[in-house]
Amino acid sequence: MYKILLAEDEELERAFLRHLVENTGLPVTVVGEAANGREAVKLAELLQPDIILMDIKMPGMDGLTATRLIKEKNPSVEVIIITAYGEFSYSQQAIKNKVADYLLKPVQPEELFTCLKKITSQLAQKASDIEGILYTAPPLYSQATTLVSAIKLLDREAAIQIGYDLVNTFLSEIKHPTPRQIATFAFEFLIMAGQALLKPEEGKVNLSSQQNELARQITLLNSPGDLYRWVENVIHTYIHWLQEQASSTDQNIIRQVKELIHNNYNKPISLSQVANQVHLSPAYLSRLFKQRTGQSFIDYLTQVRVNEAKALLLAEDKTIDQIASAVGFNNNSYFTAVFKKREGVTPSEFRQRRRGGGSRA
Repeated sequence: MYKILLAEDEELERAFLRHLVENTGLPVTVVGEAANGREAVKLAELLQPDIILMDIKMPGMDGLTATRLIKEKNPSVEVIIITAYGEFSYSQQAIKNKVADYLLKPVQPEELFTCLKKITSQLAQKASDIEGILYTAPPLYSQATTLVSAIKLLDREAAIQIGYDLVNTFLSEIKHPTPRQIATFAFEFLIMAGQALLKPEEGKVNLSSQQNELARQITLLNSPGDLYRWVENVIHTYIHWLQEQASSTDQNIIRQVKELIHNNYNKPISLSQVANQVHLSPAYLSRLFKQRTGQSFIDYLTQVRVNEAKALLLAEDKTIDQIASAVGFNNNSYFTAVFKKREGVTPSEFRQRRRGGGSRA
């Protein structure tokens, strides 16, 4: 008999869940009930349940935090997240906690039965060591890698084809799906594809409003045609967001590089040193800088140095050698050659023409 802990802040919902669990006919029993995340953590440690039905949004400590704390002490416990459409942004974070499955509110008896039957079968396999210790992801998750990779690579055509293939698989298993079955598939697809938006150090993304809008649209899906169109919309939305993020990140990197150049042009400075400062490879930074500015790194650095030299030539009575050194050139001859190539005249000629007088060389 597998032990189940219920974590739900609404008393009526807990009673309903208990009723559903106890009438599945499966080898499961409810050993405890928690009204919030903190209670769930305490009861999980005390009762050592095999399965937890965890509401994602509860007062005090939410279900995700509780899941993380529980799994830190007992990684083998299987947690089923219970969530509503509008709580999708919370669901995204559950990916990192390796939840066993998701159930949409209001929980349907047949969906709870299917979910618990799958998990108890997995637990039985683990106990008997038939196939070794095995973690089986939610239904679509075993096929997530190729879809996530295509989205991350911004390959719309490939991602959409993979999305269609997943829908085809779903429709081959359920010939005439009900809107509820379509909704369950769609919600899981939304979460699965959303892994492409996560960074390694983060558990959520700043796309909550758009993701929740996509989640709300799930309630309007009534046919396979609706589902195909919606899947395509999800992929378009995610790829567009990633493109905007990449553009924003690139611009931020270029800004940092330019600041480093302007702050250090008077010192020996190289592409490799700057690349190290912005945590990129020299080759990648070189390509990125050229793409975003239309100039190579060395061209931009040289232009900054020449512009600074021009200002010094007009504003101060320093020798050409002193000015060359002040703007980062290691010798007069090289400075003069670069300056003439850029401006068409030598530094001395530039000064004479602009100031109308002689200068010290």
